Amino acid sequence: MMQLPLIAGALLFVSLSSCRKPEEDLGLDLLPGDPLGLVIDTVQLHAYTVTDTVVRTSALSRNLLGSYLDTEFGLLRAGVVTQLRLSANNIGSGQTGANLEPDSLVLSLAFDGANYAYGNLNAQVFRVHELAQDLSVDSLYYTDDVPTIQGEDLVAVRGGRITPQPLAGPVIGGDTLLPQLRIPLSNTLARRLLDAFGTQSFESSEYFLQFFKGLYITVDNGTQLPFESGLLYLNLLNSASKATLYYRDVVTAPDEQRSLDLLINQNCVRYTVVERDLDQALSGGLNAALADTNTNAATTYVQALGGMRTVVRMPGIEALAGEGRVLAKAELVVPVKGSYNPLLAPPSQLFIFRKDEDGDDAFLPDQLGGIGAIDGTFNASDRVYRFNITRYVQQVLNGTLEEGRLMLVPGSSGVSANRAVLAGPADASAPMRLRLTFTTF
Repeated sequence: MMQLPLIAGALLFVSLSSCRKPEEDLGLDLLPGDPLGLVIDTVQLHAYTVTDTVVRTSALSRNLLGSYLDTEFGLLRAGVVTQLRLSANNIGSGQTGANLEPDSLVLSLAFDGANYAYGNLNAQVFRVHELAQDLSVDSLYYTDDVPTIQGEDLVAVRGGRITPQPLAGPVIGGDTLLPQLRIPLSNTLARRLLDAFGTQSFESSEYFLQFFKGLYITVDNGTQLPFESGLLYLNLLNSASKATLYYRDVVTAPDEQRSLDLLINQNCVRYTVVERDLDQALSGGLNAALADTNTNAATTYVQALGGMRTVVRMPGIEALAGEGRVLAKAELVVPVKGSYNPLLAPPSQLFIFRKDEDGDDAFLPDQLGGIGAIDGTFNASDRVYRFNITRYVQQVLNGTLEEGRLMLVPGSSGVSANRAVLAGPADASAPMRLRLTFTTF
């Protein structure tokens, strides 16, 4: 290793040729004002993109519904599976469905406050289907759990487009309700529900779920233009999320409109289903990246909902051990590549994991101090993610851990659709890099 003279208050930069041995493929900086500090910011990284594993979406705080065409990631479609429960026991006791006539049946899905969508708010074609399978609150459901359905589309006007309005609540009966997506359902289903009034099916929610197992809500938007439409963020635990049956008793009170709420609540199974078509991506970069994990990438990808993750390796870093230096800080710097559509923002945070000896995701030693200690939040002004992985790198240098694969995955992956195109180590302008700070002794 070359001996570098230390000059107090001066900045010294030495650029070493990439054709030298791995331990010499480093750039050294003398920190201004600290003659004992050395910064090595050109450690050779190897990064590539892989498909993520499926993500659990059941019993989470938010569900996603809709589709859009991403020029980098292709088509993304999300649907919602949910049960409905009775708002009371013994509904319709003493009544007969023959005296009841339906006015309408409306499925209402509340928007998730300020986080109401990812993408645009163009009109979409919604489809609603009855489930043909039983669901259990004791089971976990994932992005690839496409449910079994039965019968025809239950939407009243099939193929009709509905424009989401998450910033304005609908006015119903003179009352302004919370912003929500309202999907009118068929009178055929409304009639079927009324005919079951007073039967065992309406004695309790348990019996009702045997009679009507739930709904699969999805979209059928056909061919889409790039960035047309988007994914709606819905809060099914909001009391505004429900199905409401409006009807009349034409014998005893023909002029009085009555209503029955079928609830969506924490006792319901509810989860998000995700479908992807990468071949519809216009750039072709993602498919090429997935096909080649050997070449050091100039571009890598991350996507929530079990989409994509970036793998990072630090081959040859063990050679930096010793040599009379102590590691003070190791910072992985991951820039977002180029510009991005503001409606398709990068994840607010990326998580970093390592692969253990069994190939499972494991925490880094730095995460013992909590997520805040390791960081990974998106700095919008610099358009970069930074990770403090000092303990991990130190243990690799000590031989406590073997250098292995690090995984970058989006935070909130089960409740958001955020994605990002990242600058890989081979990017020509602002590459991904590992910034090491040593002190000498």
